[in-house]
Amino acid sequence: MSAQDENSKHTPDATDKAAADSRVHPSFSSPNADIVLRSKDGALFRISSETLSRTSAWFRSMLSLPQGTATPSPEAEAIPMDESAEVLAALLSMISGIEAPDLEDAEFLQSVLAAAEKYEMPMAISVIRTALFSPFLEISPVRLYGIACRMSWEREIKHAARRTLTLDLLSPECLPELVRLDPAHQSKLLALHRERRTAFVAGLDDPVLFNGILRSVQDDGGMGDDGADLCHNPLDHSTWWALKYALLKQFEHAPPGEELGPTFYRMPEVGAMYAAKCGKCGQPNYVMQNVLDSLSGLVRDLPQTIESP
Repeated sequence: MSAQDENSKHTPDATDKAAADSRVHPSFSSPNADIVLRSKDGALFRISSETLSRTSAWFRSMLSLPQGTATPSPEAEAIPMDESAEVLAALLSMISGIEAPDLEDAEFLQSVLAAAEKYEMPMAISVIRTALFSPFLEISPVRLYGIACRMSWEREIKHAARRTLTLDLLSPECLPELVRLDPAHQSKLLALHRERRTAFVAGLDDPVLFNGILRSVQDDGGMGDDGADLCHNPLDHSTWWALKYALLKQFEHAPPGEELGPTFYRMPEVGAMYAAKCGKCGQPNYVMQNVLDSLSGLVRDLPQTIESP
């Protein structure tokens, strides 16, 4: 090998090209691609201009401008992007039809969503929309509600609002996410929770709804449902009042969702209701199946989600 050949291997152009090639993302390294994107952390992505134009209104507009005729080189013609290599790889995977990375991190999904919005990529937004509401994604329901509201996803807004029902919105865990919401959306969510509590309080005192739970004193010496004679001893309903107080107190910090949850059945006040009996004849004070049916019906009938605008 001549000295000239040896020196050519170490020319600045050859060195720069080798360094640039080492930064090309392996999933986007096709030599036939005519566009090169550079992430903010220096990774390079080779991709077809046809793919970008077809899937992104932002790139379609940019690429419609007069372009130079020279073939772009990674080191000189890469288009600088504001996103990290991780975000760009996920975004470009979605629009290219190749396997996307795991989408199980809420922070990462929001970063990819922001990029998809910026570059007007409806396909990527649809993928992220589905991923955000996956049962495998760990994300605050309040945060999810805020994302859905910002994106005007009506179905997802209702779904996310429903997922907040068991939360105390003013707790230290929820409050930081709550205050980040747009005021109009925040007000709707707070109104839903307030309406549910107001309806719950009113329902607990509804004599019609709970008419069948108490064993009433019968002055005519009648018989109970089981055929036993009813005594005329006044019943002590303090356990019912204790349960109502406990339910109202619990509603402040751990409200029920769409159904009575397992926490309800573990309440000591519920056990006391089962154990409450007449001090004279020993019969139960309450028809407990009616108690449970009435409470379940009350919770099911509470407002479940926000109304559409």
